[in-house]
Amino acid sequence: MTRWKSAAKWWLWMVILWCCGLESAWGQMLGSVAEDAVELGSVVVTATKTEVPVKQVAASVTVITREEIEARQVTQVSDLLRDVPGLSVRQQSSRGSVVSIFPRGGNSNFNLVLIDGVKVNDAGGFYDFGDFSADNIERIEIVRGPHSALYGSDAMGSVIQIFTRRGKGTPRVETSFGGGNLKTFEEKLNLSGGAGQFDYSFGVGRNDTGGNLPINNHFGETTVSSRVGFTLEKVLDLGLAVRYTDSHLHFPTETGDRFNGVKLPLDPDQSSDQQRLVVSGKASHALTPWWGQTLQLGWYRRNYALDDPFNSGIDFSTFRSDSEERRFSLDYSWNLTAPTVLNISSLLTAGFAFEREEFEQQAAVTATDFPSSSANAARRDNKAGYLQGQFDWRKQLFLTAGFRVDGNSTFGTEVTPRVSAAWIVPYLGTKLRGGYGEGIKEPSFVENFGDGSQFIVGNPHLKPERIRGWEIGFDQPFFHGLADFSATYFHNHFQDLIAFIFSPTSGCSASFCNVQKAKAEGVEFAATIRPGYGLTIGGGYTFLDTKVLNDGGIGSVALQNGERLLRRPKHAGTLSIDHVWRRLHTSLTTTFVGNRSDIFTDPATFSTERVRADGYITVDLAGSYLLLKDTRHLRELTLFGRIQNLFDRNYQQVAGFSAPGITWLFGLKGSL
Repeated sequence: MTRWKSAAKWWLWMVILWCCGLESAWGQMLGSVAEDAVELGSVVVTATKTEVPVKQVAASVTVITREEIEARQVTQVSDLLRDVPGLSVRQQSSRGSVVSIFPRGGNSNFNLVLIDGVKVNDAGGFYDFGDFSADNIERIEIVRGPHSALYGSDAMGSVIQIFTRRGKGTPRVETSFGGGNLKTFEEKLNLSGGAGQFDYSFGVGRNDTGGNLPINNHFGETTVSSRVGFTLEKVLDLGLAVRYTDSHLHFPTETGDRFNGVKLPLDPDQSSDQQRLVVSGKASHALTPWWGQTLQLGWYRRNYALDDPFNSGIDFSTFRSDSEERRFSLDYSWNLTAPTVLNISSLLTAGFAFEREEFEQQAAVTATDFPSSSANAARRDNKAGYLQGQFDWRKQLFLTAGFRVDGNSTFGTEVTPRVSAAWIVPYLGTKLRGGYGEGIKEPSFVENFGDGSQFIVGNPHLKPERIRGWEIGFDQPFFHGLADFSATYFHNHFQDLIAFIFSPTSGCSASFCNVQKAKAEGVEFAATIRPGYGLTIGGGYTFLDTKVLNDGGIGSVALQNGERLLRRPKHAGTLSIDHVWRRLHTSLTTTFVGNRSDIFTDPATFSTERVRADGYITVDLAGSYLLLKDTRHLRELTLFGRIQNLFDRNYQQVAGFSAPGITWLFGLKGSL
C-alpha cells in the first residue's frame, strides 16, 4: 500500500509538471483562443474601495458582468446570485415574494448591499431582493467574508455591490418586450451614449406576473434608473446615479400554502406596496499623480405599506402598517501612493464616513375584542474613520491591512480590523490567499426602540452582533485563461446575536437581548472551462457545516443548542453551460440544493415546529437568436426566450411555500 501511495504521489507531481510545460508550449498556439476567454470587468473596487485587478485581490470575490446577465436572460438579481459560491438564496414563494440571502452560514441580514456605492439595507441589515430587477445594470461585485474594516455595520458575511450601466459612444436606444405564462409581461427601454467627457444612461422597465397560487397572487414592478457622468482622464471623475423602484405584491399567505401534502387556507386580499429611492453622487479628483481624493454622497428612502383586511376564518382582525426609513450618507477618503522602494509599492487609504438614519412606523389592528394602534419614530447617527494599506512586491506578493473605528449614537464605539494576503507562485501562476476579519451589525430600529406598543419593547443598550472570520484558499489558471479553478476554506464565529425574548428575565428586561452564539465553516469550489468554439462551462459547489453554540436559554424552536442553522443546506451547487454559435446564444443552468432544516408555523394554532426541507434540482434554459444586424435603421433585432424550472419540478425553497412550476417567456429586443 505504501508503494502505491508513493507511486501515486510521484505521478501526481509528474502530471503537474507536465501541465506546466504543456501550458508554456501551447501558449502561442492557443493565444488567439485565450483572448476570447479574457474575463471582462477584470478590475474590482468593492474589495478595497480602489481599482484593483482581480488577479491581485486577496479576498474571495465574484464578478457578474453585463454579458453574463444578458446571456441568462434573467429579470431578478437574486437569480444571478444563486450561482455565487457561499451564498444560499431562498425565495419564499413566487416572483416578488421575499428573497433572503444567507452568506457563508450567516443570517440573511449579514449582507451589505450597495448600489453605486450607497448602502440600501434596511436599518439592522436586512435587504429583500424580491423586487430588485436586473434592468440597466453594468455589473455586480460580490466580496465574501467580513469587511466592516472598510464598510462598517452590516458587512458581516458579504458585500454585494450593483453598478448602474455607464453609457459610451454614439447614442443608442434599446427596447424589448416579452410575454409568457402566468400572465407575465415585461417591457424595457434604455437610452445610452457619450460625447467627449460626458456619458449618460437612462432606463425604464416594467414587469407584471401572476403567481403560482390560485388566488390573490400577482406582482407588478416598475424600475427607473439613470446615470450621468463627466470625466477628465486622470484628473476628475464625476457621476450621479439614481434608481427608483415601485412594486406591488398580492400574496395570499404569510405562513405557507401547504404542509405535508395538505392545502392551507389562502387570504384573498392581503397585499403590500413598496417604493425605494437611491441617489448616489460621487466625485474623484487627482490632486497630484500620487494623491487623490474621493467624495461619495448618498440618499436612500424606503416606504413600505402592508394591508390585510379582515376575512372570517382566516384573519382575527384587520391589520394595516406603514413605515418609512431614510438614510443620508457621506464618505470622504484620500488615496496616497508612496514611491516604490525595494520593489515594494504601496497605496494608503484614509477616510471618514458619516451616516444618519431615520425611521417612522405606524400600525393599526382593528378587532372587536382588542383594537390597538402603535406608532414610533427614531433617529440615530454614526461617525467613523478608517485606514487601509495595500502593499505589493514585484506584483507577486500582495498584502492588505486596515481597520475602522465606528462611533454610534446607540451602541457606542467599535473597532473592526481586517488583514489579507495573496502570493502568486512564479511559473505556476497559482494564487495562494488568506485573510482574517471582524464584522459588526447594528440592531434594527425595532430592536433598539420597539414598535411603540407595550408588547414589543426596544432595548437601547443592545450591542452590535459580531463575527470573527478567516479564510484560506487558492486560484489556479490553466492554459493562459482557457480554464481556472478556485477553492476556499472559511470559518466564521458569530456572537452577541440578538434574540427576541418572549418572557423578559432579570438579565434582560426588554424584548431583545444579545444572548446567542453560532459557528459556520465550509469549503467553496468554483471552476470554469473555455475550450473554444464558443463554449463555456462553469460550476460551483459549497459544503457548509453550521452549529448553534448558545441558544440563549429562551426555548426557541428556530435556534437550539447543537442543531444546524435554518435554511442553510450542507450541500449546494450549480452547473452552467453557455454556447455561442454564429447568431445563436444558449445558456443552460442547473441548480442543486440539498436537504436543510427549516421551521413551519401552523396558521390555525400559531404553533411552530422544526421540520426537514427536502433538497431539489432545477434546470433553467435561456437563449437568443440575432435576426437582423445593421439593417436600415436597426442595429440589431433579436429573438429571446427563457424557461425556468424546465422539467416542472415540485419543490419548496422555504418550508410550506410552493415554488412555481415551469415558467416561460419569449420576446423581441432591438436597438437603434
